[in-house]
Amino acid sequence: MKSKSQWSTAGKIFCLAAVLCLFIFIALDKRLTVRTYQETTPFLREPVRLTVITDLHAGIYGEGQNDLLDAISRQEPDAVLLAGDIADDEVPGDGVWMLVSKLGGKYPCFYVSGNHEFWSGRAEEVKQEMETYGVEVLEGEGRLLEVQGQKLQIFGVDDPDCFGNGARLTDGTSEEWQAQLASCKYQREEGVYSILLSHRPELVQDYKDSGFDLVISGHAHGGQIRIPWILNGLYAPNQGWFPEYAGGRYELGEHTTMIVSRGLCRNELPRVFNRPELVVVEITPE
Repeated sequence: MKSKSQWSTAGKIFCLAAVLCLFIFIALDKRLTVRTYQETTPFLREPVRLTVITDLHAGIYGEGQNDLLDAISRQEPDAVLLAGDIADDEVPGDGVWMLVSKLGGKYPCFYVSGNHEFWSGRAEEVKQEMETYGVEVLEGEGRLLEVQGQKLQIFGVDDPDCFGNGARLTDGTSEEWQAQLASCKYQREEGVYSILLSHRPELVQDYKDSGFDLVISGHAHGGQIRIPWILNGLYAPNQGWFPEYAGGRYELGEHTTMIVSRGLCRNELPRVFNRPELVVVEITPE
């Protein structure tokens, strides 16, 4: 017969194991979450609601992408913004087209490329396919979005690797990328809320004085590993260790805000305290 001390030790071990299992489950949780950001502007009379999809990497969310589609539908967005790496260079594109084929006919959709589309060698094919489903492809240009009689401008630039002739750029951007950004800035109308879609968050010096009200990016995957309230991200591509712009909302100077989505990628790399996210941006009148 076991003594009380033996039962006590066994109970402690069981409790410790249960706590450890719960900790691991929470830390490695890859279930989809929705993160909402609030922005205000004097240029609108009624709220505008946008959903942001980044870094899907052709991942699958339920049969026919229904988990992700249902999450988007519940937000009742006025438009869907696809900010790069929707496709991937190593994963078949079925997950992309299951999603886009259903979004394009239901919402105004706007797309910019990410680096992985170019690494795949199929960037132009992806763009053409996007257009067949009614998605606006932005390459250094803008489109007008009208919501309840209100105007917003949605601009977008290609990922810098678009201009690397197949190589991966390691030293920032090229003249061609800068020309796309300059074209967007030139088309911007004063007194109209303006959004720039650009996959890379680390190019803050280019965004800071651009004049856009909002910049939306992805690419960093939330820094992959996070520690809540302590570490916002461990490592991000093109930023390195302890990235400053891993995910969240950032003020860039006096007039421009940048929102960096932590993305939807659920590949083999672990996401620690870093659930894949659908971002919602609600823009309301001041």
